[in-house]
Amino acid sequence: MSNGGSSNSIFDKVLSFIDYSNQSIFLTGKAGTGKTTLLKRIKESSSKKMAVIAPTGVAAMNAKGTTINSFFQLPPGSFFPGDISLENLQSGILSIQSMVSDLSYSREKTSLFNELELLIIDEVSMVRCDLLDVIDAILRTVRKNNAPFGGVQLLLIGDLYQLPPVTKREDWTFLSRAYPSPYFFDALVIRRNPVLQIELTTVFRQTEPEFINILNDIRNNQINESGLTLLNKRYNPTPHTNDEVSPIIITSHNAEANTINKEKLEELAGTEYTFEGEVSGEFRDLGLQAEQSLKLKEGAQIMFIKNDTGENRKFYNGKIGKVKSVKEGEIYISFPNEPDFLLEKTSWQSFEYKTDTEEAIVQQQVGEFSQYPIKLAWAVTIHKSQGLTFDSAIIDAGKSFVAGQVYVALSRVRTLNGLILKSKISTESLRSNTEVINYMNPAQETELDDILIAAQESFILQLVLDHFSFSRIYTGLETMASNPEVVKSILPEFKSLLAQLNKSVSDLLALSDRFQNQVKQLHKQSGFKEQEALQARIESALTYFIKELNLQLINQLNKNIRIKPKNKIQQQLQHLMQKYRQVIEGRIALMQYASGLLKEPIKAEDYTAWINKHKVKANAKPGSSSAAQQSTVNLQLF
Repeated sequence: MSNGGSSNSIFDKVLSFIDYSNQSIFLTGKAGTGKTTLLKRIKESSSKKMAVIAPTGVAAMNAKGTTINSFFQLPPGSFFPGDISLENLQSGILSIQSMVSDLSYSREKTSLFNELELLIIDEVSMVRCDLLDVIDAILRTVRKNNAPFGGVQLLLIGDLYQLPPVTKREDWTFLSRAYPSPYFFDALVIRRNPVLQIELTTVFRQTEPEFINILNDIRNNQINESGLTLLNKRYNPTPHTNDEVSPIIITSHNAEANTINKEKLEELAGTEYTFEGEVSGEFRDLGLQAEQSLKLKEGAQIMFIKNDTGENRKFYNGKIGKVKSVKEGEIYISFPNEPDFLLEKTSWQSFEYKTDTEEAIVQQQVGEFSQYPIKLAWAVTIHKSQGLTFDSAIIDAGKSFVAGQVYVALSRVRTLNGLILKSKISTESLRSNTEVINYMNPAQETELDDILIAAQESFILQLVLDHFSFSRIYTGLETMASNPEVVKSILPEFKSLLAQLNKSVSDLLALSDRFQNQVKQLHKQSGFKEQEALQARIESALTYFIKELNLQLINQLNKNIRIKPKNKIQQQLQHLMQKYRQVIEGRIALMQYASGLLKEPIKAEDYTAWINKHKVKANAKPGSSSAAQQSTVNLQLF
């Protein structure tokens, strides 16, 4: 969709989708359109319990999150969906089905997944399709919820015209049996449950209309001869500059960038100084721009790899300068036409997500890396240039550039005049992947309000139905069964009770899923125009489930609780059963509370206020409805 007016109005609409719906979104936009700014705003203002993850250490560090593999404790390698015998799997590829069945998360990690409301995946263009199917399978399994991603809302952020997913050739030969492309949108879960595409289009990095048009045409495979001619006017195979700062060379490979930087440093006279970074705590993902061992000489060209956070900001991410001097371990930096200044060390943090005692998701710092926020900057790779802005750069768009890389390199530069091409650019080197062009279909801005109203209705219904979820009852049973006293106990009657309760809870989970799906289908047909019919179905379900929870669970627990304990172990087991009974009674109270939420008609203009009032589960448990409990109506729901 087009921004049309101010970017802030688009930002506000995205925030409304995040806070007042469960609609999963793919937020995209050209380089420099404010995706990172919007992510920061969502993290600061949204009330949802969230986690931010990314495919690489660098991307995770930039987003102040953690890597996908770390968050879900995934082994390296690729993953295959569907039924496949283990002996037929290629080396280095795991079956999603068998991996999920072998899951063994800690209670803390399981609690985190169960509390999660919003999962943000940054730089999603680099996320492989099979990885999203793994995430989907894990969340469905842990949360005991068969909705996509176990009912968690997804916000996918990235630009598909930039860096594609990295796949090993031999792995992709095997994965291509299940997936048409490695992009995230070809994950089975996304193909079955498409996400809403919202595109930011106002460019903040470039301001020249000519340059912006060229970049747009390259993205859309629509570059014409006049645009190409204008671009190739920047061709200069042997660039020489008398400027104090040389244009940075953007290359495709690490080895090439490292070689250029090393050779340039060696050309400088004077002493070479080494500054070691310091690690404290857990810092597993050293996917940093910063060097563990930073080697410098006076006169070395450097760039900043972090924004200055001080009041008088002297540098930004990508700003290039020179090492003016190194005196007694102190580094002084100079910029053209600016005063020199003393460089200070900064730090990067690594995080983990956990739930606290109030079941809120908190981001906990577990480690820190301290180093000077600069690196040698005669050359940089395309991957490392993501998110950086340069006043001038030399680009060699040779054969080693893959689809999307030329666009990434060109879009790092502010102006056309700041661009130097070491080799001419042909239409062949600019070709974008057809899969991306075919997939992209962002919503029009005029459609967003209606889409939001429909999404809010679904969210309101889901908030009501969440009270009819029995996943907490299942988790409570698992907690009781895994208690050390229970595990030590060899009482056959108690083990028999656990088996009986487990079957009853599993059956009730399946019935709850069917009931919820039926109500959602009813809503899909006519929305809230048939709110009375939805309410009637919910009230019937309340009667049915209260009866079943009493018959199948509470009555069985009470029989065992009323027996006089013969020893300390039986006394402890009875205490556990009493706590578990409270969990079930709490769920009954929540269902009774939820059964009244749709009694009064809700108008579209009141959706936001209703959601604000009801999206946090009521702490006060309403009194039980004895009439509902005594009813033995056999519902024709299932």
